[in-house]
Amino acid sequence: MPLRRHALATLVAVCLTLGITPAFAGKPQSTPLPAPTGPTIGSPTGSVSGTTTECNLGVVGPAAVAYGYVLPSNDEYYTLINPATCSDCQADSRLLLWARMELNFIAPCEIPVTISIVPAVEIGDGCFVPNRSAPAICEPVEYRVSDDGVTGQCVDYAWPVPAGCFIDGPAFLKIEFDEGSCLNGNPQFCGLTTCNHCTQYNFYPVDARDDLCVVFPGDLKSIIMYVESASCQPTSTAPGSWGRLKTLYR
Repeated sequence: MPLRRHALATLVAVCLTLGITPAFAGKPQSTPLPAPTGPTIGSPTGSVSGTTTECNLGVVGPAAVAYGYVLPSNDEYYTLINPATCSDCQADSRLLLWARMELNFIAPCEIPVTISIVPAVEIGDGCFVPNRSAPAICEPVEYRVSDDGVTGQCVDYAWPVPAGCFIDGPAFLKIEFDEGSCLNGNPQFCGLTTCNHCTQYNFYPVDARDDLCVVFPGDLKSIIMYVESASCQPTSTAPGSWGRLKTLYR
């Protein structure tokens, strides 16, 4: 019997090292609920000046379906953000402005979310995964999200990224859900019926990595989760000065 326990422990350790999720560590499935009706409600964001080139990095809408999959605490979601996908980029470096996600609250409640930008590491064949052992590229910021009196409809939530947050290559937007007043599965994710592998991940529990393209049930295959960004354009202000940053928010 001790030998069997030792063998099982060894198997689990190997699986976690390789990033493979053991079958018994999988995330419990939520119950699908009626999809929201009506168009997505937008949330106001800041604006940037005409001296920048704007580009959305990640998975954008419009939403086609919704599904309850949030199971806090420490329920982590990652979306690849790669400056190379911006066809009109003037440079590889991108200034990140707003983190965005579409959510559908099915009942009034409030839930904390933590936003951060983490490094990406390539594991072969052009596939990137979050490097969760490395320091964050931009410091985590915590927000509290609520229904704000709107239920049964996708809402485009936007959260400011810390000022001066730059990336110059592939990285991941991380949004983590923690314990609040919401029941499991609320809010729902609003998303698409299509997906690309190696683009979005869920860590639940924190050491089990799932490609959402594989594990999402039913028609939902990817969640609307992205970052608004701007390219850094030369100005008459000295490089790296506050004057340069201020031009982005006139």
